Amino acid sequence: MTTKNLKPNQRITRAIAFVTVFCILASLAVIRNGSLFGIEASGFFSSRKSDIGPGKDSIASISYAGTQEIINTTEIGKDIAGYAGTVPLNIYVTDGRIDSVVALPNSESPKFFQRLESEGLTSSWNGKTLEEAETMEVDAVTGATYSSNAYIANVRAGAAYAEGKKASAQGHVSWGAIAALIVILSGAIVPLFTKNPTYRIVQQLLNVAVLGFWAGTFIDYAMMLNFFSGAPHFTLSFLLTLILLIVGLVYPLFNKPNFYCAWICPFGSVQELAGKVCKKRWKMSPKLIKGLDNFRQMLWIVLLSLLYIGWGTSWIDYEVFTAFVVESASWLIIAVGSAFVVLSLFINRPFCRFICPTGSLLKQA
Repeated sequence: MTTKNLKPNQRITRAIAFVTVFCILASLAVIRNGSLFGIEASGFFSSRKSDIGPGKDSIASISYAGTQEIINTTEIGKDIAGYAGTVPLNIYVTDGRIDSVVALPNSESPKFFQRLESEGLTSSWNGKTLEEAETMEVDAVTGATYSSNAYIANVRAGAAYAEGKKASAQGHVSWGAIAALIVILSGAIVPLFTKNPTYRIVQQLLNVAVLGFWAGTFIDYAMMLNFFSGAPHFTLSFLLTLILLIVGLVYPLFNKPNFYCAWICPFGSVQELAGKVCKKRWKMSPKLIKGLDNFRQMLWIVLLSLLYIGWGTSWIDYEVFTAFVVESASWLIIAVGSAFVVLSLFINRPFCRFICPTGSLLKQA
């Protein structure tokens, strides 16, 4: 990448745009989650410590309170990361059955993490044996998938440890995460050296299959705000997020605007692939296109304003990208995502061009 084709005033404009987007995300992270890169900001709306349960902040793996066994996953699950870091738990066990699972202080977004309790995930293992807890399938909570998966993986790892086994590898380094890393790197690097149309199709298919349906890895507001809120935690999950944000926010500084949207975004890819199926396109007048573009910008301003005032903010849990995570996505989001894919048969990338709030932010960089 290079800035040699940019004029001095263009470089300044790009730098100002990057700083503006950075400040937007940083300020929203502080307002919504009460911290910036793990540093708590007192006096704001929330604390960075989870308030689910009292939890004992001890790193001892197994301790006892009378006849009750307490499995602490701080060390057992130190490589299991949610969105913003580790998600340690205390698992309380009596006579071989789990009484409760309680979250210890962590750096996940409290508003999202609280949903694990309100939607029943945290009580899923109550009454189960350790063997059952290690193997039972538990659905992630829509809009809090990373936190859910980390919570589930910690329970499995803790149960496995207590049974005298090696801590479960689930939640450590998954094949899906490794595949996602390869696909992201190929999308971030290869297009810098080739514009081969065949390669583009291959990359888009990988984006949809691997980043979308397999790994559920993409840029959205929930991911960005959790990244800006949490302290750096150098896991594979953190690395994936960091690379995506470099492509989305830093590449434009080097004369590569909208690179993420064009080459990596799984929903942008599925729309473009759908468009190749049908050669017949609906003709849209320049006036209509301009009107729809103005609508996208106004929608973005409204949604961004809602985040700042703290009202109607749940929309970030339901961006259309979450439709790829089929097992936890709401039927409404899956229906909306499917509708836009069908619309893509006749209109080029309609969601990207006329709706996408995340794309609207990235376009400012």
